Order: sequence, then C-alpha cells, then structure tokens
Amino acid sequence: MATKKDLVEAYSFSRRRLVTAFVSGAPGGREVEPSRPGRTIIGGLALAVLLAAGAAIAGVLSPRTPDDWASNGLIVSKETGQAYVVLPAADGSAPEPDAPVELRPVINITSARLILGADVEPMLISQDTIDDQRVGDDIGILGAPASLPAPGLLVETGWTACTADDRGMRVRVAVDPDVLPAPDAAQVVEVGGSFYLVASAQVGGDAAAAYALRLPGGDTVDNLLGALDLPARVFAPTVPRGWLDLFPAGAALGWESFGLAGVGGRPDGWDAAQVPGRARVGDVLRDATGDAVVLTADGPAELDPFALAVYSNTPIPGGGTPRVLPVDRFPDLARTRLPGPDRHWPTTTVEPTETDPCAVLTTAGEEPAVVQLAQRPGPGYDARDVVPGHADVTVDPGRGAYVRSASPEGARAPQPVAIDAKGRANPLDGDETAGLLGYADFPAPVVPDTWVKLFGAGVPLSQNLALCPPAAAGAQDGPSCA
Repeated sequence: MATKKDLVEAYSFSRRRLVTAFVSGAPGGREVEPSRPGRTIIGGLALAVLLAAGAAIAGVLSPRTPDDWASNGLIVSKETGQAYVVLPAADGSAPEPDAPVELRPVINITSARLILGADVEPMLISQDTIDDQRVGDDIGILGAPASLPAPGLLVETGWTACTADDRGMRVRVAVDPDVLPAPDAAQVVEVGGSFYLVASAQVGGDAAAAYALRLPGGDTVDNLLGALDLPARVFAPTVPRGWLDLFPAGAALGWESFGLAGVGGRPDGWDAAQVPGRARVGDVLRDATGDAVVLTADGPAELDPFALAVYSNTPIPGGGTPRVLPVDRFPDLARTRLPGPDRHWPTTTVEPTETDPCAVLTTAGEEPAVVQLAQRPGPGYDARDVVPGHADVTVDPGRGAYVRSASPEGARAPQPVAIDAKGRANPLDGDETAGLLGYADFPAPVVPDTWVKLFGAGVPLSQNLALCPPAAAGAQDGPSCA
C-alpha cells in the first residue's frame, strides 16, 4: 500500500510535468493557433437565413383563409373536397365581417354553376373555417352531370348511328368520326314488314340529304328495284324503327305521289298532229334519246331518270303499269310540272351501299341539319354485337354537345339540350340556363329530335332546380327552394 510519502512524490512529479508542458509549447517548437471567431459568426448567419426561408415557404404552402372568402360564392374544403355554395342574404346584402354565413353543400359542380354562373371559381379554405359557419341542407340536382364541357369542347356535328341486320344501334359522338359520308348512295331496308329506300335528294345548293322513301307493296317492287339498279327485297337488312326515323320522310315511291288527275282521258285541246291519237293522260312519251314526259291534264311534265323508273314500274288504279309510248318528238305544248309538293327523290339512278346501314348527322351553324348515309365505318362503329332494341352510345372523353332539339313537323319550338360525356340528354329549362352554363354565345344547331332520343334520358337543368334539395330536384316547378 502506498505511503503518504509516495503520494506526495507522485503529486510533485505530475505538477512538474504540467509546468514543463506550458513552458515548453508544442512539440517541434510550434505554438497552437487560437480558433477564428468569424467562422462561428458566418455559420450562425447562414442558419438564420435558412430558418427565415423555411418560414416563408411554410407561409406560402399554408396560407391563411382570406378575410373576404365569403364573397366568392363557391368554396371547397381543403381537407374533404366537399363543395359549398355561399347563399346571399335575402335582401342581397354582403355578409358582415367575421359574422357566420350560411353554407349549403352542393352535390355537383353543374348545380353550382347553375346557381352562381359559369365564371365562378372555387376557393379552397380550411375545414375549421367551414365548421365555424352555419351549414344548411344539401342542394343540387340529383343525377345532373358531374360537369359539362366548355364551349370549345362541344361536338355538335358528325354524330353517327350504325346498325346491322336485326341488331341494335351503335351511336358515336366523336371529334373525328371514322366514317365516309355517301351522298350518292342508297339502301333498301325493312322495318316491321315494310320496305323503304333511303336515298339522297338535293335540299338547296350543293347540299344533299337522305330521305326515307316507302316502297309500294305487291309483286312489282323487285322490278322497280331492278330498274333502279338496286338489290331485291330479299337482301334488305331489317333495321330498328329508330334508325329509319333518323331520316326525314320523303314521298312514297308509288302512284299516289305523282298526283295525276283525269287519268285515261284526252283533253279537247290536244291536237292529234302534236299528241299521238292513242295517247291519254297518264301515258309516258319517250324519245330515242331516252328522255321522257308524262302526259297530265295540264300538258306534258318532264320525268327525270329516277322518276321515270318509279313511274313506269308503279301499279296504276285498275291494274297494270303505265303505258310507255315511243315518239319521234315531244308534243309542241307548254311543259308543266308534276303536281304536288316536293317529293325529295333523287333525280338520277342511285348506287347501293357496300356496308351495313350507317347514318351521319352534319350541322353547320344556323343551316338545317343534314342526315346522310355513311360507308366504310372504322373500328368501334360495327353494331353486329349490339343486342336488338338497344342503343350503345359513346361520347369522346371530356366531350359533349349543346343543341336544340326539334320535331320533324315543327310542332313545337326547339328545346335546348345538353349532351353529357355519359351520353345522356339533359333538357335546359328557362331562358337563362344556357348562359349560366357558359353557352350563351354558342350557336347551338337545330337537330331532329329523333337523334336526341338515341341518348339516355338525363335530368332537367335549371337554376330553380339547382337550389332545391336533391330529393326534390326534378319535381320542382315553382320558385326556387333555397
């Protein structure tokens, strides 16, 4: 065990070493340099700058709710995504600062636009701010589209409806329809045991529209089709009535459409030197060039190649078909027109289509809509897998249409309709509704209601209905509910 003397000597030795180290300096004669205080100062400043920048970024990412948020009209919760409408006071005054306002949850953006207008922009605010307000019952139109396309995304032309033998229809609303309009084509179809010829006629200028022309019954129909270079009835596909109704009706291809009176008689003013003595009203005179006229009580009326083929193969009252008399020259009598309104027939012979029945709708602003047959439909247009009685409707994603639906007879004023991306037709009620949706300046074309009926049934859209609770929307006729 160390004695007290040993401890004193050890302490003295340690003290001498410590003194020697302070006096002698670092090994090699180099003194230790003191640290520079500037480094610490610069580091502290850099850290302060970073902390200040972080605070600024946090303020941008998490802005506080603006004081005037209640004047925006449409707000959305940042946490839940629920949209709310800020309803104005009954007297139309703005809400008092810091005073709770009434918020109404709105079930879809279309309803919000109907209430506030197309230009409203949603404002994101915190759910805590919303919870401090008076939140009322839900409002909005149940079943209304989640949204409707902007005017620049509307597709108001190029709609197609294709079918096949004893099949349903495939309807497409596409920006670039993959079909080829065939204004010179014709097609024989069967609907409910009756046969029709769908063929084009001029409707003014260079426009050609297809019409549905009913074929007569009897055994001579195939003779008529043969004269028109069309296949016999046995080859005609059976199509839905809804597809045939897409075409306006023209005059039937029968005797009644010629409107002749006094058939079989011979007017006193006819000179035998001009009109063959055996000729009678209703007879056809044809020269060596193939041109033909039909004798009417008012004089000879010209027959174009299509009308000649129809007339000469049409059964007449009493049986048989009209007589065709060859002549060297036509009677030197004033020409007349066939009586009756425009028949909407072709003027020349027609060519049969090479594909399944397909229709295309073309619109051009305020001009009347034109329906034509279409050929060479691309992939996605074939209707052979569509069950009978069903219409498979497809609208390009994010697209839709805004049109005015009119009956063919013009029995009512055109009804504005919005077609949504799901292929549903939503009637617009009220003169201001189109403007609330942003369509006030869009030139909505008038289309036949037979085309609009191809789409699924939507719901009526109006501001009054949008202000109602969802359960009441669709049944509200009076003033707004809110």
